[in-house]
Amino acid sequence: MFKILDNNELRNISIFIVWLLNISGFFGVLSDEKDFFLSSTPYVLITTLLLLILNNYFNSRLYIRLFLIFLLGLAVEIVGVNFSFFFGEYEYGDNLGIKFFDVPVVIGFNWVLLIILTGNFAHKLFPKSIFFKVTLGSILMILLDLLIEISAPKLDYWEFNVNPVPFSNYFWWFVFSILFHLIYQSNKNKEFVVSTNILVIHFLFFGLLALFL
Repeated sequence: MFKILDNNELRNISIFIVWLLNISGFFGVLSDEKDFFLSSTPYVLITTLLLLILNNYFNSRLYIRLFLIFLLGLAVEIVGVNFSFFFGEYEYGDNLGIKFFDVPVVIGFNWVLLIILTGNFAHKLFPKSIFFKVTLGSILMILLDLLIEISAPKLDYWEFNVNPVPFSNYFWWFVFSILFHLIYQSNKNKEFVVSTNILVIHFLFFGLLALFL
C-alpha cells in the first residue's frame, strides 16, 4: 500500500491517522469505555512510531542507532524500576502492555518515538548546531514529561511511591535525553511536518488530560 503512495499522500494520510487516533483516544479516556481505550495505548504508540518511520529519511545505519536507543531506554527503565536507581521508586501499571523485568516493552519504543519527535523539531530550528539541537530536544522531553506525569497514575501507566514526583526523575530524564539525542542527531536529513504534528498532539493530549481527567 505505502509503495504506491507518493510522499505527500503518505504524509497527509499519516497525519490524518495520528490525529484521528488521538482525538478518539482523548474522548475515549473520558468516556465509559475508558478501560478499552487505555488498554489500546501500546498499539496506538507503535502505530504512531511506524508512521513516523515511514515518513522519515532513515538509512540502515540510523536504524541501528534507533535500536540502540530502544535497548538503552528499556535498560535504564529496568534498572530504575527494579533497583530504584535514576528516577526514584516507581512501578508500571497494566495499560502499557507486555512487561519485561517489570517494564513494558513499549517503553523502549516510546523513548525512540519521543527522541525522533523532539530531535526533528530541534533540527529544524538549529540545523547546524549539535549543541542547540541536543539541548532544545532534551528540554522538550522534560516539558512533555512534566505533563505526562500529571496523568500517568490516573491512566495506570506508572506511579511513583511519593508525591510530588522526585526531582531525580526529571534530572535523569534530561541526562538520558541528551545521550539519546547525541546518538540520534547523527542523521542529517530529518522530516519535519509529520513529526511536528505528532509532537503537538502529544502536548495537547496530555495537557488536556491534565485539565479534564
